[in-house]
Amino acid sequence: MSSSRAVYEFGPYRLDVGSRLLTRGPGEPVPLTPKAFDTLAVLLERHGRVVSKEELLEAVWPGVFIEEATLTQNVYTLRKALGEGSDESLYIQTVPRRGYRFAAPVASAATTQAVALPVGAPAKPAPRTIAVLPFAALGADVDKDFLGLGMADAVITRLTHVRSLTVRATSAVLRYVGQTPDPVTVGQDLAVDAVLEGTVQRAETRVRATVRLVSVADGRVIWADKLDTVAADIFTLQDTLSERVADALRLELSAPERQGLSRRVTESTEAYQAYLRGRYFWDRRTEENLHKAITYFRQALDRDPLYARAYAGLADSFVLLPLYGSASPRDAFPKAQEAANRALDLDDELAEAHTSLAYTRFFFDRHWDAAEASFLRALAANPRYATAHHWYAFFLAARGRHEEARSHALRAVELDPLSLVINADLAFVHYFARRSEEALVQFGRTLELDPAFAYGHLGTALALVEQGEFGAAVLAGERAVALSNSSFALAALGRARALAADAAGAEAVLRELDDRAQTQHVQANYAALVLLALGRQADALDRLEQAFEEGSHFVAFLKVWPVYDPLRGLARFGELCERVGV
Repeated sequence: MSSSRAVYEFGPYRLDVGSRLLTRGPGEPVPLTPKAFDTLAVLLERHGRVVSKEELLEAVWPGVFIEEATLTQNVYTLRKALGEGSDESLYIQTVPRRGYRFAAPVASAATTQAVALPVGAPAKPAPRTIAVLPFAALGADVDKDFLGLGMADAVITRLTHVRSLTVRATSAVLRYVGQTPDPVTVGQDLAVDAVLEGTVQRAETRVRATVRLVSVADGRVIWADKLDTVAADIFTLQDTLSERVADALRLELSAPERQGLSRRVTESTEAYQAYLRGRYFWDRRTEENLHKAITYFRQALDRDPLYARAYAGLADSFVLLPLYGSASPRDAFPKAQEAANRALDLDDELAEAHTSLAYTRFFFDRHWDAAEASFLRALAANPRYATAHHWYAFFLAARGRHEEARSHALRAVELDPLSLVINADLAFVHYFARRSEEALVQFGRTLELDPAFAYGHLGTALALVEQGEFGAAVLAGERAVALSNSSFALAALGRARALAADAAGAEAVLRELDDRAQTQHVQANYAALVLLALGRQADALDRLEQAFEEGSHFVAFLKVWPVYDPLRGLARFGELCERVGV
């Protein structure tokens, strides 16, 4: 049995559409984002003629509204992958006001690939990576979405204690709340062996659940079960379900792991539901949603004052408020520390609380050794906690330990592959290591997950500046501001405008930042980014010293952030770095 697929050869390159592989020379793979690959395939298929921008947008993003700036960035990424310092117009030519043409000679071919037929049916190995979907809640229950999410979160939390199994975090499946997605498609997106899905229903005095474990490889049902308990005892239902899933996966559990399957974080269903709402809004990472999260975590603590995970949720929310909102670091971080320490008083094995405490020690106190000790304590408590790897990667990047940072950032993406912020921050780890081309490729991958993710466009603007692509950086900055209007995005736009010789536009950004500061907290570092691009080093240093005093996140990166390069060698900057500890 065989299958045919298109192959295109041009210059030293060979593109195999069927295997989605671009190689150079004797077979060296050339990394491309999926959309850059699709763009190249369309241009090669229609080589020699002009492909309009509209035609490309429809072919690469069918049925989805995408702005032209995204296509421009995609073509830029593709040209960089093909150019390697040579004349990029050798391959892809821009036809003003029309589109693009693949101008180099192209040889088309077709290859065949043998497909081996199986002999016999060997026993399939038990899944070792799984995702648990929010259960579909049946009936008219007003809290049905959170009832279903609660069932999934309970199973995820309990199975996390099993060392031989990798379970995708609750944050990785939050997007499926209220939906009924295909489990095989979800499993492919989350890169797991199996997906657990189910339904849950309150009926008079009882709660009933049906579950099935689906193989991602072939869609077969590995195991199915039905459970039933009294409505007031939903935690027993969750305990039983977790144990039966472990049995279905043929897991050999130690005594502590078996105990972990029935470990309860609270005895209050009301507290648990409030906690889940808090995590739901926390994951959305906007100022409004973070404040909602804080409200729900406090509600959970009103119901159960000894609920350690709710204190950890408070800490997680307060550490993000200065970055995603207008809170002052000096107001938010002490509250985060207090909540994290209270959580650890109640449960010293709680990875979330150790991680938030590490974050405050890193970004706010800049107690480097204590911060690293807390990160390592979090990873010892839960090696599969994606946020611990994520934030530790930023710590390592700030210290200039770039290979270690990259390793932890990649692990975070592996654990939570659809997280927008984790994917974007892998790109920032590349950026801090002066690998701006790799950063742009990763920002491109992030924006393929969600083209409206403002933080991804913001990072793209910063990385394009390092490539000298100032016009494209302005477009990316404008897109970031249009999507979020955050002060950080505005600063990235101002920096790009200044370096694109638009001093008036950059000065307008400075005025806007100062106007905002009259009614809300605006971190002083934002203006410093623009001032440095305008060549006003003394003014930028004034703002950086102010940022240090206010506890800004950004001064932790003085050692590695390329934007600070014009200050290196200046005495005042050296003194500031000493005060920061870098």
